[in-house]
Amino acid sequence: MTEQTETETPGIDYAQLSQMRVPLDRAGDVFAQKDASGRTPVILVPVSPHRIRNEFVIAGLIVLAAGLVAGTLLDQWVWSSMGSVLGVGLIAFGVYRSFLVRIPEGAAALLSRAGRHVRTLEAGSQVVPPWFAITHLVTQREIPYDVPAVSALTKDHVRATVDTLITFIITDAYRFVFSITADDFDEVLLAACLDVIRAEVRRLPTDKIADLTRRETSALREALTAEVEPYGVTIKKINVTDARPPEEFLRTQESRQLALFQRSEHAERQALAKRLQRDAEALARQSTIAEVEREREALQSQVQQAETRKQIAELDAETEELRLSTLEQRLEKYPHAAAYEMQRAQLEIARALAGNTRAVLQIGDADDILRAYVMREFLEHGPDRAQAQPEPGEDVEGTSTVPVPDSTQ
Repeated sequence: MTEQTETETPGIDYAQLSQMRVPLDRAGDVFAQKDASGRTPVILVPVSPHRIRNEFVIAGLIVLAAGLVAGTLLDQWVWSSMGSVLGVGLIAFGVYRSFLVRIPEGAAALLSRAGRHVRTLEAGSQVVPPWFAITHLVTQREIPYDVPAVSALTKDHVRATVDTLITFIITDAYRFVFSITADDFDEVLLAACLDVIRAEVRRLPTDKIADLTRRETSALREALTAEVEPYGVTIKKINVTDARPPEEFLRTQESRQLALFQRSEHAERQALAKRLQRDAEALARQSTIAEVEREREALQSQVQQAETRKQIAELDAETEELRLSTLEQRLEKYPHAAAYEMQRAQLEIARALAGNTRAVLQIGDADDILRAYVMREFLEHGPDRAQAQPEPGEDVEGTSTVPVPDSTQ
């Protein structure tokens, strides 16, 4: 696959670096701003490599010649002396200024003699003899370089676009000046950036392209530094400002993500419904278990009550049995006590009946009537009168005995 099919290179000139010719005393101002084309000057070539101020030397020679002419032809030795002093001063000033060289901050100067490089001067004021020429000034500042958008194929053969901004610095001014020009280095740097970025894009799947803006770029920086290091340049930083796959891929990814989200949401709803159903079943099961427990407890309570009643009945039976046994024993020991107890009970009943005139007495035989009569007399008149009553069957004065039929017959 050719580079034209992998990378979309702009059809316009994308040069960002330039080389300019300016006077040495304007170098600082020129380095601080871009040129009219918007390019960054990285190399400045002094208009005149020799630093002797010719205007001062020429003026001094003119003044010196005028003084000599005035002294010789016009016999004005005062003017001649003044002219000589002024001319020599102007010539000396023009030559003295050539020894002082001011290198602007953030730049380095290449010093040569007789067309041969001698050494590199750092920024600041330097004392350089006039027979040494300043041939080039090279910027030492970090230079931003905006790489045009690169459209390259990813690992899964989808075209992605990457925007990158790099920052480099010229660490060896001599190698940079005498190895390549600024315009040529612009093209070399652009090609190296495109190759490195394209190789990085090929390593990544499409869904990882957007991560380039957040990934560490030290590997890219090292790879690009290896490409430009022969020219005395070091890459300081690489920033991937934008990395995006095609719009169709993004829409497809969005649709896929939406489908996954909807599927996940549907699965969550199903899981929630199942969980609610399990909870409802668990609650119903717990309710049934609680009802069974309540019924079992009620049954156990009834069983306990029945057992209690049974025990009470058994105790009552034992008590009654004990009472009867005791009563039987007492009757055997005191045989007349039962008759006495019966008579006492009858007496109590008779007493109660005697006080109630409306009571109806059901009598079984004549003995019962007699006994009732005796009992009434006993209650009304005391025991003496009751003892005077006749025995059953005897005639009583003033009374007659009438047998009363037994109502039970």
